[in-house]
Amino acid sequence: MEEYVKDYILQNEKFTTEGFSGMLRQYNPDIGRSTIYKRLKSLCDDGQIMRISRGHFTSHIKSDYSYEMSKEMRSVTGRIQGEYPLVDYQVWELFQLNEFVNHQISRNTLFVEVEAKLDESIFNLFFEKYPHVLLNPSADEYYRYMGERTIVVRKLLSEVPTPNAYKQACIEKILVDLFEHGLSGSLIERTEYPDILQTAFAGYNINQPRLFRYARRRGLEKVIMEYIAKNTDIRLEIR
Repeated sequence: MEEYVKDYILQNEKFTTEGFSGMLRQYNPDIGRSTIYKRLKSLCDDGQIMRISRGHFTSHIKSDYSYEMSKEMRSVTGRIQGEYPLVDYQVWELFQLNEFVNHQISRNTLFVEVEAKLDESIFNLFFEKYPHVLLNPSADEYYRYMGERTIVVRKLLSEVPTPNAYKQACIEKILVDLFEHGLSGSLIERTEYPDILQTAFAGYNINQPRLFRYARRRGLEKVIMEYIAKNTDIRLEIR
């Protein structure tokens, strides 16, 4: 049986639970669904396959997205942890996107998104030390007062994807935020978006259910799906 499983995985870069079940039942018609689910879980746990959405798997294993914090990001997160250790927040910075864009970003902006009612406190914490700190700015305000290194403090939305252990926003959140109608949607030229999406999806394990749940929360699910369909070669598993 193991030989057939290995051959199936080698021959099918992407497959479904139903397809996998059909293959197993060719050789063992009496195999139960619970046994099939356990076998799929075991293959995932061993790193031989990866679940990309409900009932969909791939043998093309990609790495999870990670980004090494800049000195400024470490300083900011350390200051928050020191003064407000229980606050709920996430951080990401504009320089992260240099991995994905053709025209490199020369001015960095660090986004600190903080739970409601504490955003002003965090703003005041940074205002004492950093020269360019903005609180919930509009796009016009941002471009008027930004500097070489800017910190933008914003309210953290509810139901936002969970950050990693270092409070860094996940890649799915960052990609969705690029399509928003406010500040984040004006940071990068739209001509860069196809390459950003193609590179991210090709190089990393993008959790599509997480991405589109958040996109739905932002009212951007249909916009992003249509953009990907019209401007990239990405094959979505969620439709």
